[in-house]
Amino acid sequence: MEEMLDLFDAKGQPAGMTIRRGEEAPQGLYWAVVDVWIVNHRGELLIQQRDPSKPNWPGYWCESAGGAVQSGEEPDAAAIRETQEETGFTPSFDHGGKIFEFLGERGLHHVYLFCQEADLSQLTPQPGEVSELKYASPAEILSMVRDNEFVPIGYLAQLLKMLPILIPIYRKAD
Repeated sequence: MEEMLDLFDAKGQPAGMTIRRGEEAPQGLYWAVVDVWIVNHRGELLIQQRDPSKPNWPGYWCESAGGAVQSGEEPDAAAIRETQEETGFTPSFDHGGKIFEFLGERGLHHVYLFCQEADLSQLTPQPGEVSELKYASPAEILSMVRDNEFVPIGYLAQLLKMLPILIPIYRKAD
């Protein structure tokens, strides 16, 4: 089944148009994307290594899960779906949620943080999408960025700086 994506203007308002995944959006229109980050009790982030067959950033490390929001789907639902598909883990909005949005080059990104324990031995990387899953400290991730092993994510340094503030907010639900 072909994946269809709703389009939005630069302010995040629906444009009333859809495209097939892989098609270019008309100038000034964007599809919605979710970036999901899972952090454990030690402050380590679950990260994934992209499959070597991926056309963009093959073999690079990136966020816990992410992908396009399908037509008619809400970003919150897409965050859960993408995380389940790519890792086998189900994040809970009792322990996190959307922390910000931003307009990227081609997508309107919805960024999520969940403060939960995802047991690596219970996770299942999605074949063809994810090669490996592991936890890494903020310092390790910054080192991976310097070594050109991590997908360039413009907000990453700010996210890592915000973790000490965000984690206690979402831990209160425990």
